[in-house]
Amino acid sequence: MTAITHVLSSPSVSLLNVIALLSAVATCTWLLMVQPLRLYRYASKRFAIANATLFLYIIAYQNTSIGAFSHSGLLSHLSLFLFALLYQSGVRILFKRHLSLVGLTLVIALVCISSALPFMNAMAMPLSLAIICYMTAAIFFNGTVIKYAALKREFNTLSALMLSIPDGLFIGVLAIAGVSYSSLIFSTAESIWPLSLNMDIALWFGIGLVLLINVTAMAAAVMRLVLKMKFLAEHDQLTGLLNRRAISKTLVSLWLKLSSDNHSATKRERHLRLTKGVLQHNQSDVHKDNNFSVLMIDIDHFKQINDEFGHEAGDYALTFVAQTLSELVRETDYCARFGGEEFIVILTNTTHDTALRRAEAICDHFSKAVWREGANPITLSIGCETATHTKSIDQLLSHADDALYQAKRSGRNQIVAYSSSFS
Repeated sequence: MTAITHVLSSPSVSLLNVIALLSAVATCTWLLMVQPLRLYRYASKRFAIANATLFLYIIAYQNTSIGAFSHSGLLSHLSLFLFALLYQSGVRILFKRHLSLVGLTLVIALVCISSALPFMNAMAMPLSLAIICYMTAAIFFNGTVIKYAALKREFNTLSALMLSIPDGLFIGVLAIAGVSYSSLIFSTAESIWPLSLNMDIALWFGIGLVLLINVTAMAAAVMRLVLKMKFLAEHDQLTGLLNRRAISKTLVSLWLKLSSDNHSATKRERHLRLTKGVLQHNQSDVHKDNNFSVLMIDIDHFKQINDEFGHEAGDYALTFVAQTLSELVRETDYCARFGGEEFIVILTNTTHDTALRRAEAICDHFSKAVWREGANPITLSIGCETATHTKSIDQLLSHADDALYQAKRSGRNQIVAYSSSFS
Protein backbone atom coordinates (compact mmCIF):
# COMPACT_ATOMS: atom_id res chain seq x y z
CA MET A 1 0.00 0.00 0.00
CA THR A 2 1.41 3.35 -0.97
CA ALA A 3 2.08 6.00 1.64
CA ILE A 4 -0.11 9.01 0.99
CA THR A 5 0.44 12.45 2.40
CA HIS A 6 -2.52 14.45 3.58
CA VAL A 7 -2.72 18.14 4.33
CA LEU A 8 -5.53 19.40 6.52
CA SER A 9 -7.32 22.55 5.45
CA SER A 10 -7.21 25.60 7.70
CA PRO A 11 -10.82 25.10 8.94
CA SER A 12 -10.05 21.46 9.74
CA VAL A 13 -6.98 22.44 11.74
CA SER A 14 -9.07 24.97 13.65
CA LEU A 15 -11.73 22.37 14.45
CA LEU A 16 -9.08 19.92 15.61
CA ASN A 17 -7.74 22.63 17.89
CA VAL A 18 -11.26 23.15 19.27
CA ILE A 19 -11.50 19.43 20.08
CA ALA A 20 -8.07 19.59 21.72
CA LEU A 21 -9.17 22.63 23.74
CA LEU A 22 -12.38 20.90 24.85
CA SER A 23 -10.37 17.87 25.94
CA ALA A 24 -7.98 20.09 27.90
CA VAL A 25 -10.88 21.92 29.59
CA ALA A 26 -12.56 18.60 30.42
CA THR A 27 -9.27 17.36 31.89
CA CYS A 28 -9.03 20.41 34.14
CA THR A 29 -12.70 20.12 35.13
CA TRP A 30 -12.33 16.49 36.18
CA LEU A 31 -9.14 17.36 38.07
CA LEU A 32 -11.11 20.02 39.96
CA MET A 33 -13.54 17.29 41.00
CA VAL A 34 -10.58 15.31 42.31
CA GLN A 35 -9.05 18.27 44.15
CA PRO A 36 -10.24 20.45 45.85
CA LEU A 37 -13.88 19.29 45.48
CA ARG A 38 -12.92 15.67 46.27
CA LEU A 39 -15.92 14.24 44.43
CA TYR A 40 -15.62 10.65 43.17
CA ARG A 41 -11.84 11.05 43.28
CA TYR A 42 -10.84 7.74 41.71
CA ALA A 43 -13.42 7.88 38.92
CA SER A 44 -12.68 11.56 38.25
CA LYS A 45 -8.97 10.80 37.96
CA ARG A 46 -9.71 8.23 35.26
CA PHE A 47 -11.93 10.67 33.35
CA ALA A 48 -9.24 13.37 33.62
CA ILE A 49 -6.52 11.07 32.28
CA ALA A 50 -8.89 9.86 29.54
CA ASN A 51 -9.42 13.42 28.31
CA ALA A 52 -5.71 14.16 28.55
CA THR A 53 -5.15 11.12 26.34
CA LEU A 54 -7.73 12.42 23.86
CA PHE A 55 -5.83 15.71 23.82
CA LEU A 56 -2.63 13.83 22.96
CA TYR A 57 -4.56 11.91 20.29
CA ILE A 58 -5.49 15.19 18.56
CA ILE A 59 -1.93 16.49 18.78
CA ALA A 60 -0.57 13.24 17.36
CA TYR A 61 -3.15 13.26 14.58
CA GLN A 62 -2.25 16.80 13.50
CA ASN A 63 1.39 15.74 13.32
CA THR A 64 0.60 12.76 11.10
CA SER A 65 2.51 13.67 7.97
CA ILE A 66 2.14 10.58 5.85
CA GLY A 67 -1.46 9.61 6.38
CA ALA A 68 -3.52 7.33 8.52
CA PHE A 69 -1.59 4.27 7.33
CA SER A 70 1.58 5.41 9.09
CA HIS A 71 3.10 4.70 12.47
CA SER A 72 1.96 8.10 13.75
CA GLY A 73 -1.55 7.25 12.53
CA LEU A 74 -1.30 4.00 14.46
CA LEU A 75 -0.24 5.94 17.55
CA SER A 76 -3.26 8.24 17.29
CA HIS A 77 -5.61 5.23 17.11
CA LEU A 78 -3.89 3.66 20.12
CA SER A 79 -4.41 6.94 21.98
CA LEU A 80 -8.11 6.68 21.19
CA PHE A 81 -8.12 3.10 22.51
CA LEU A 82 -6.46 4.28 25.71
CA PHE A 83 -9.11 7.02 26.02
CA ALA A 84 -11.86 4.40 25.81
CA LEU A 85 -10.05 2.16 28.30
CA LEU A 86 -9.69 4.94 30.86
CA TYR A 87 -13.24 6.18 30.30
CA GLN A 88 -14.61 2.67 30.85
CA SER A 89 -12.49 2.38 33.99
CA GLY A 90 -13.91 5.68 35.28
CA VAL A 91 -17.48 4.54 34.60
CA ARG A 92 -16.83 1.23 36.32
CA ILE A 93 -15.42 2.92 39.43
CA LEU A 94 -18.18 5.56 39.47
CA PHE A 95 -20.91 2.91 39.47
CA LYS A 96 -18.91 0.43 41.60
CA ARG A 97 -18.77 -2.43 39.11
CA HIS A 98 -16.14 -5.17 39.22
CA LEU A 99 -13.55 -5.48 36.48
CA SER A 100 -13.44 -8.56 34.26
CA LEU A 101 -9.69 -9.18 34.19
CA VAL A 102 -9.94 -12.03 31.70
CA GLY A 103 -11.90 -10.04 29.14
CA LEU A 104 -9.75 -6.93 29.58
CA THR A 105 -6.54 -8.95 29.25
CA LEU A 106 -7.75 -10.54 26.02
CA VAL A 107 -8.70 -7.16 24.52
CA ILE A 108 -5.39 -5.52 25.46
CA ALA A 109 -3.43 -8.54 24.19
CA LEU A 110 -5.27 -8.41 20.86
CA VAL A 111 -4.58 -4.68 20.50
CA CYS A 112 -0.88 -5.18 21.32
CA ILE A 113 -0.54 -7.99 18.78
CA SER A 114 -2.36 -6.05 16.08
CA SER A 115 -0.21 -2.97 16.78
CA ALA A 116 2.91 -5.02 16.13
CA LEU A 117 1.73 -6.31 12.74
CA PRO A 118 2.55 -3.15 10.69
CA PHE A 119 6.15 -3.25 11.90
CA MET A 120 6.47 -6.73 10.40
CA ASN A 121 4.46 -6.02 7.24
CA ALA A 122 3.35 -2.52 6.20
CA MET A 123 0.45 -4.04 4.25
CA ALA A 124 -1.08 -5.14 7.58
CA MET A 125 -1.76 -1.54 8.65
CA PRO A 126 -5.49 -1.52 7.65
CA LEU A 127 -6.01 -4.80 9.53
CA SER A 128 -4.26 -3.38 12.57
CA LEU A 129 -6.34 -0.18 12.53
CA ALA A 130 -9.56 -2.16 12.03
CA ILE A 131 -8.84 -4.37 15.05
CA ILE A 132 -7.99 -1.35 17.20
CA CYS A 133 -11.25 0.35 16.19
CA TYR A 134 -13.27 -2.77 16.98
CA MET A 135 -11.58 -3.25 20.37
CA THR A 136 -12.01 0.44 21.21
CA ALA A 137 -15.71 0.13 20.36
CA ALA A 138 -15.95 -3.03 22.50
CA ILE A 139 -14.37 -1.32 25.51
CA PHE A 140 -16.62 1.70 25.14
CA PHE A 141 -19.65 -0.57 24.70
CA ASN A 142 -18.85 -2.29 27.99
CA GLY A 143 -18.65 1.05 29.79
CA THR A 144 -21.90 2.20 28.20
CA VAL A 145 -23.74 -0.96 29.29
CA ILE A 146 -22.53 -0.44 32.87
CA LYS A 147 -23.56 3.22 32.77
CA TYR A 148 -27.00 2.55 31.26
CA ALA A 149 -27.84 -0.33 33.63
CA ALA A 150 -26.78 1.62 36.73
CA LEU A 151 -28.64 4.80 35.76
CA LYS A 152 -31.75 2.83 34.85
CA ARG A 153 -31.73 1.09 38.21
CA GLU A 154 -30.98 4.23 40.25
CA PHE A 155 -33.14 6.68 38.29
CA ASN A 156 -35.29 5.73 35.29
CA THR A 157 -35.07 4.41 31.73
CA LEU A 158 -35.36 7.84 30.09
CA SER A 159 -32.49 9.33 32.11
CA ALA A 160 -30.32 6.29 31.42
CA LEU A 161 -31.08 6.47 27.69
CA MET A 162 -30.44 10.22 27.38
CA LEU A 163 -27.11 9.98 29.19
CA SER A 164 -25.99 6.97 27.12
CA ILE A 165 -26.82 8.25 23.62
CA PRO A 166 -23.46 10.06 23.08
CA ASP A 167 -21.60 6.90 24.09
CA GLY A 168 -23.69 4.92 21.61
CA LEU A 169 -22.91 7.38 18.81
CA PHE A 170 -19.20 7.13 19.57
CA ILE A 171 -19.41 3.34 19.44
CA GLY A 172 -21.21 3.58 16.10
CA VAL A 173 -18.51 5.82 14.62
CA LEU A 174 -15.79 3.43 15.79
CA ALA A 175 -17.63 0.42 14.36
CA ILE A 176 -18.11 2.13 10.98
CA ALA A 177 -14.44 3.15 10.94
CA GLY A 178 -13.48 -0.44 11.68
CA VAL A 179 -15.63 -1.73 8.82
CA SER A 180 -14.13 0.88 6.48
CA TYR A 181 -10.59 -0.10 7.42
CA SER A 182 -11.52 -3.76 6.97
CA SER A 183 -12.67 -3.03 3.42
CA LEU A 184 -9.21 -1.64 2.65
CA ILE A 185 -7.31 -4.73 3.79
CA PHE A 186 -7.15 -6.14 0.26
CA SER A 187 -7.41 -2.78 -1.47
CA THR A 188 -4.92 -0.29 -2.87
CA ALA A 189 -7.28 2.66 -2.50
CA GLU A 190 -5.75 6.07 -2.86
CA SER A 191 -7.70 7.56 0.03
CA ILE A 192 -6.39 7.48 3.55
CA TRP A 193 -9.82 8.23 5.05
CA PRO A 194 -11.96 5.31 6.15
CA LEU A 195 -15.06 7.36 5.32
CA SER A 196 -15.73 9.49 2.28
CA LEU A 197 -17.03 12.37 4.35
CA ASN A 198 -16.33 16.05 4.36
CA MET A 199 -13.52 16.49 6.90
CA ASP A 200 -15.07 19.55 8.55
CA ILE A 201 -18.41 17.75 9.06
CA ALA A 202 -16.62 14.82 10.68
CA LEU A 203 -14.72 17.14 13.00
CA TRP A 204 -17.85 19.05 13.98
CA PHE A 205 -19.34 15.67 14.84
CA GLY A 206 -16.25 14.92 16.90
CA ILE A 207 -16.60 18.21 18.79
CA GLY A 208 -20.18 17.34 19.64
CA LEU A 209 -19.23 13.88 20.86
CA VAL A 210 -16.38 15.13 23.05
CA LEU A 211 -18.72 17.67 24.61
CA LEU A 212 -21.62 15.28 25.10
CA ILE A 213 -19.56 12.39 26.43
CA ASN A 214 -18.01 14.59 29.11
CA VAL A 215 -21.22 16.46 29.91
CA THR A 216 -23.21 13.24 30.30
CA ALA A 217 -20.46 11.68 32.42
CA MET A 218 -20.45 14.74 34.68
CA ALA A 219 -24.25 14.73 34.76
CA ALA A 220 -24.20 11.08 35.84
CA ALA A 221 -21.67 11.90 38.57
CA VAL A 222 -23.75 14.84 39.83
CA MET A 223 -26.97 12.80 39.73
CA ARG A 224 -25.33 10.08 41.79
CA LEU A 225 -24.01 12.71 44.20
CA VAL A 226 -27.54 14.08 44.66
CA LEU A 227 -28.79 10.53 45.18
CA LYS A 228 -26.07 9.93 47.76
CA MET A 229 -26.94 13.17 49.57
CA LYS A 230 -30.59 12.15 49.60
CA PHE A 231 -29.64 8.74 50.99
CA LEU A 232 -27.55 10.33 53.75
CA ALA A 233 -30.38 12.72 54.58
CA GLU A 234 -32.83 9.85 54.99
CA HIS A 235 -30.67 7.15 56.57
CA ASP A 236 -28.91 6.67 59.87
CA GLN A 237 -25.15 6.82 59.31
CA LEU A 238 -24.28 4.09 61.81
CA THR A 239 -26.86 1.44 60.95
CA GLY A 240 -27.84 2.36 57.39
CA LEU A 241 -31.53 2.15 58.32
CA LEU A 242 -34.04 4.89 57.63
CA ASN A 243 -33.80 7.72 60.14
CA ARG A 244 -36.60 9.30 62.16
CA ARG A 245 -37.28 11.99 59.57
CA ALA A 246 -37.62 9.48 56.72
CA ILE A 247 -39.82 7.05 58.65
CA SER A 248 -42.07 9.94 59.65
CA LYS A 249 -42.60 10.71 55.96
CA THR A 250 -43.35 7.05 55.33
CA LEU A 251 -45.91 7.01 58.14
CA VAL A 252 -47.67 10.05 56.67
CA SER A 253 -47.79 8.40 53.24
CA LEU A 254 -49.19 5.13 54.62
CA TRP A 255 -51.71 6.99 56.78
CA LEU A 256 -53.00 9.02 53.82
CA LYS A 257 -53.37 5.84 51.81
CA LEU A 258 -55.29 4.21 54.64
CA SER A 259 -57.48 7.30 55.08
CA SER A 260 -58.32 7.27 51.38
CA ASP A 261 -59.27 3.62 51.63
CA ASN A 262 -61.38 4.40 54.70
CA HIS A 263 -63.22 7.16 52.81
CA SER A 264 -64.02 4.75 49.96
CA ALA A 265 -65.23 2.15 52.45
CA THR A 266 -67.53 4.71 54.09
CA LYS A 267 -69.14 5.43 50.73
CA ARG A 268 -69.74 1.72 50.19
CA GLU A 269 -71.27 1.44 53.67
CA ARG A 270 -73.70 4.27 52.97
CA HIS A 271 -74.67 2.61 49.72
CA LEU A 272 -75.37 -0.64 51.58
CA ARG A 273 -77.54 1.20 54.10
CA LEU A 274 -79.60 2.78 51.34
CA THR A 275 -80.00 -0.32 49.18
CA LYS A 276 -80.21 -3.17 51.69
CA GLY A 277 -80.51 -1.55 55.07
CA VAL A 278 -77.92 -4.03 56.29
CA LEU A 279 -74.38 -3.23 57.33
CA GLN A 280 -71.85 -5.70 58.60
CA HIS A 281 -68.56 -3.95 58.99
CA ASN A 282 -65.34 -5.37 60.28
CA GLN A 283 -62.78 -2.56 60.25
CA SER A 284 -59.70 -4.74 60.11
CA ASP A 285 -61.10 -6.74 57.20
CA VAL A 286 -62.12 -3.68 55.17
CA HIS A 287 -58.68 -2.14 55.56
CA LYS A 288 -56.51 -5.23 55.61
CA ASP A 289 -54.87 -4.38 52.27
CA ASN A 290 -53.75 -0.90 53.39
CA ASN A 291 -53.71 -1.47 57.13
CA PHE A 292 -50.35 -1.38 58.88
CA SER A 293 -48.95 -1.96 62.32
CA VAL A 294 -46.13 -0.26 64.19
CA LEU A 295 -43.59 -2.10 66.33
CA MET A 296 -41.70 0.16 68.71
CA ILE A 297 -38.52 -1.72 69.68
CA ASP A 298 -35.96 -1.05 72.39
CA ILE A 299 -32.75 -2.97 73.17
CA ASP A 300 -32.86 -4.29 76.73
CA HIS A 301 -30.05 -3.24 79.08
CA PHE A 302 -28.15 -1.41 76.33
CA LYS A 303 -26.27 0.69 78.88
CA GLN A 304 -24.84 -2.50 80.39
CA ILE A 305 -23.49 -3.49 76.97
CA ASN A 306 -21.65 -0.15 76.73
CA ASP A 307 -20.38 -0.39 80.31
CA GLU A 308 -19.21 -4.01 80.01
CA PHE A 309 -17.79 -4.11 76.48
CA GLY A 310 -17.24 -0.46 75.56
CA HIS A 311 -18.88 1.99 73.19
CA GLU A 312 -17.42 0.29 70.11
CA ALA A 313 -19.22 -2.91 71.09
CA GLY A 314 -22.33 -0.83 71.70
CA ASP A 315 -22.16 0.50 68.15
CA TYR A 316 -21.69 -3.04 66.86
CA ALA A 317 -24.73 -4.16 68.86
CA LEU A 318 -26.80 -1.42 67.20
CA THR A 319 -25.65 -2.43 63.72
CA PHE A 320 -26.27 -6.10 64.55
CA VAL A 321 -29.84 -5.35 65.61
CA ALA A 322 -30.39 -3.16 62.55
CA GLN A 323 -29.08 -5.76 60.11
CA THR A 324 -30.99 -8.60 61.76
CA LEU A 325 -34.24 -6.63 61.78
CA SER A 326 -33.77 -5.86 58.08
CA GLU A 327 -33.38 -9.57 57.39
CA LEU A 328 -36.44 -10.55 59.43
CA VAL A 329 -38.92 -8.11 57.87
CA ARG A 330 -40.33 -8.28 54.35
CA GLU A 331 -39.23 -6.06 51.47
CA THR A 332 -42.57 -4.26 51.72
CA ASP A 333 -42.02 -3.42 55.39
CA TYR A 334 -40.04 -0.48 56.77
CA CYS A 335 -37.36 -0.49 59.42
CA ALA A 336 -35.76 2.59 60.99
CA ARG A 337 -33.63 3.73 63.87
CA PHE A 338 -35.89 5.97 65.91
CA GLY A 339 -33.20 7.28 68.25
CA GLY A 340 -30.53 5.89 70.57
CA GLU A 341 -31.18 2.17 71.06
CA GLU A 342 -34.78 2.47 69.90
CA PHE A 343 -36.00 1.15 66.55
CA ILE A 344 -39.32 1.20 64.74
CA VAL A 345 -40.72 -1.34 62.29
CA ILE A 346 -43.76 -0.71 60.11
CA LEU A 347 -45.49 -3.89 59.00
CA THR A 348 -47.56 -3.08 55.92
CA ASN A 349 -50.71 -4.88 54.75
CA THR A 350 -50.89 -6.60 58.13
CA THR A 351 -53.72 -7.23 60.58
CA HIS A 352 -53.21 -6.73 64.30
CA ASP A 353 -53.02 -10.45 65.10
CA THR A 354 -50.51 -11.08 62.32
CA ALA A 355 -48.37 -8.18 63.55
CA LEU A 356 -48.27 -9.67 67.04
CA ARG A 357 -47.18 -13.06 65.68
CA ARG A 358 -44.42 -11.49 63.63
CA ALA A 359 -43.27 -9.40 66.59
CA GLU A 360 -43.14 -12.58 68.68
CA ALA A 361 -40.97 -14.23 66.01
CA ILE A 362 -38.59 -11.25 66.02
CA CYS A 363 -38.31 -11.27 69.80
CA ASP A 364 -37.73 -15.03 69.87
CA HIS A 365 -35.05 -14.84 67.16
CA PHE A 366 -32.99 -12.25 69.04
CA SER A 367 -33.19 -14.13 72.32
CA LYS A 368 -31.36 -17.04 70.64
CA ALA A 369 -28.98 -15.14 68.34
CA VAL A 370 -25.25 -14.83 69.12
CA TRP A 371 -23.98 -11.31 68.52
CA ARG A 372 -20.67 -11.55 70.41
CA GLU A 373 -18.63 -14.50 71.63
CA GLY A 374 -19.15 -15.01 75.35
CA ALA A 375 -21.89 -12.39 75.64
CA ASN A 376 -25.51 -12.96 76.52
CA PRO A 377 -27.97 -12.67 73.63
CA ILE A 378 -29.44 -9.26 72.91
CA THR A 379 -33.09 -9.16 73.95
CA LEU A 380 -35.76 -6.75 72.81
CA SER A 381 -38.84 -5.17 74.31
CA ILE A 382 -41.52 -4.51 71.71
CA GLY A 383 -44.68 -2.43 71.82
CA CYS A 384 -47.29 -3.02 69.11
CA GLU A 385 -50.21 -0.98 67.80
CA THR A 386 -52.23 -1.09 64.58
CA ALA A 387 -53.25 1.94 62.53
CA THR A 388 -56.97 1.12 62.34
CA HIS A 389 -57.14 1.15 66.15
CA THR A 390 -56.12 4.81 66.28
CA LYS A 391 -57.31 8.18 65.00
CA SER A 392 -54.00 9.84 64.11
CA ILE A 393 -50.32 9.18 63.53
CA ASP A 394 -49.44 10.81 66.84
CA GLN A 395 -51.86 8.54 68.65
CA LEU A 396 -50.52 5.50 66.80
CA LEU A 397 -46.94 6.26 67.87
CA SER A 398 -48.04 7.17 71.38
CA HIS A 399 -49.88 3.87 71.79
CA ALA A 400 -46.92 1.87 70.47
CA ASP A 401 -44.60 3.76 72.82
CA ASP A 402 -46.91 3.14 75.80
CA ALA A 403 -46.97 -0.57 74.93
CA LEU A 404 -43.17 -0.59 74.74
CA TYR A 405 -42.94 1.05 78.16
CA GLN A 406 -45.30 -1.57 79.53
CA ALA A 407 -43.14 -4.36 78.05
CA LYS A 408 -40.04 -2.99 79.77
CA ARG A 409 -41.88 -2.46 83.05
CA SER A 410 -43.18 -6.05 82.90
CA GLY A 411 -39.72 -7.59 82.73
CA ARG A 412 -38.42 -6.90 79.19
CA ASN A 413 -37.78 -9.46 76.42
CA GLN A 414 -41.46 -9.55 75.45
CA ILE A 415 -44.15 -8.13 73.18
CA VAL A 416 -47.02 -6.05 74.49
CA ALA A 417 -49.99 -4.86 72.45
CA TYR A 418 -51.48 -1.52 73.42
CA SER A 419 -54.42 -1.53 75.77
CA SER A 420 -56.56 1.37 76.96
CA SER A 421 -55.78 0.24 80.51
CA PHE A 422 -52.24 1.67 80.09
CA SER A 423 -53.58 5.24 80.16
